[in-house]
Amino acid sequence: MVVRPLLCERRDDAAPDSSYHKPLDVSSFEDMDPSRLTNSENIHRKTAGHGAEAQAQVVRKVSSGELFIRKVSRNRLEQHKCIEPNEFRLMEDYLSKPPRSPDIHPLIPQFYGYEKIPSRNGKLHLVSYWQLINGGSVKDLILTKYNSVRHTKFNPDQRFPARLIARMLHQVFSSLQHLYTVSEKPIFHKDLHPGNIWIHMAPSSGGELSDVPDFYLGDFGYAGWGGFSHNHTATRDVDNVMEWARLMICVNLPEDQRPPKNCVVPNPDDPHRGKIAGDAPMSAILSLYYDLCEELNFFKEENSRYIRKPSCPPPDLTPLIRRAEAVEKKLTPSLTAFALMTGLDESGDPRIQKFMHDIKEGAMRKARAQPFTMTGPVEKCLIPMIKTFPIKVHGPWFLAEIRAATGRWEAIDDQTYHRPGKTRGSGRGLRAISESPDENSGESDSEPGFV
Repeated sequence: MVVRPLLCERRDDAAPDSSYHKPLDVSSFEDMDPSRLTNSENIHRKTAGHGAEAQAQVVRKVSSGELFIRKVSRNRLEQHKCIEPNEFRLMEDYLSKPPRSPDIHPLIPQFYGYEKIPSRNGKLHLVSYWQLINGGSVKDLILTKYNSVRHTKFNPDQRFPARLIARMLHQVFSSLQHLYTVSEKPIFHKDLHPGNIWIHMAPSSGGELSDVPDFYLGDFGYAGWGGFSHNHTATRDVDNVMEWARLMICVNLPEDQRPPKNCVVPNPDDPHRGKIAGDAPMSAILSLYYDLCEELNFFKEENSRYIRKPSCPPPDLTPLIRRAEAVEKKLTPSLTAFALMTGLDESGDPRIQKFMHDIKEGAMRKARAQPFTMTGPVEKCLIPMIKTFPIKVHGPWFLAEIRAATGRWEAIDDQTYHRPGKTRGSGRGLRAISESPDENSGESDSEPGFV
């Protein structure tokens, strides 16, 4: 019998049923009433990315139809080692609290909770649930649009919207200021690379996605009150954000016009510093970048004796937030008269239009992803992969199909699959062919992303 199984989470109260398992075309899944699928909590859609500690997956909760991120720890742990991670405690006790200042508007993904799921060998998987951030990361953006994160070559046919550079600085600094002020002691992120600055196209009440992305700060697995050991400085988080803003700027400029590394400000007394002939938007961004560098350099000079000590507080980012927000507003196309008069409006540039279209299309594609399915007889789907390329969908999952008679998901057997594609030490794998629509566009569930 040929079936089309799916990966799903199954509730413990799922009642066994010996009725015939009739395969159902997955295309009809979207037209079904999710409330009828009572034997499953989540249906796997696609792998969102791989981090150092966990794999992120896009799942749909069948009771509500909502999409979430499901993060699964890479390793199964003994009961006494499976403790609540630092990230969960920070989210629950501090980062989910409102900011102390009404001028701060942090963008941090919502944390919905976690659970410990046992496996047959007695070990536990730590599984957590988070708000779906639909646009990937800044690292994704640079790597997919351009040639390298560290070595961006100038391409006049590509352009990073100047407004988004100011918006990224404004929003990420707001989130960092929340970390630094929400507790009596500042909380440092400690792992602020571009893969942890996430892009989100917020949906409206009608479901339409925003035309302008927001920049969220995520992955607080290493965050805390302590220092960075030997390489700690009070400005480490901020320095990292400034470096990625510099790389965004570098994408738009030839090498001889690019800002130097490490917040070096050339010719600080030159009134024409940061001016790019014929490019008002990038002139505004470059001036903003140098202004923020001067602010940070002044802080570093003032605290040079203590900046590497954990007791040194981070800089107050409020002035930097205001400057970045002011430049973002100047670059906003809605202020048509001012933007046109000053040449700051980029909205008519075909390169910008394509850039914004691609971001929004990627977010929409993630929302349209169909349930992850496999083809072939059940017994072949359960054979471990040995030589052929595995599908790296991290468990725990049940292999299931839908019963036409009841409209319910039922597990094909009681086996929980934890690491499909592996053949040693972690149970059986899954031999399968992905039918995800994303494979046709070059995005495979087997390919790692950045979380």
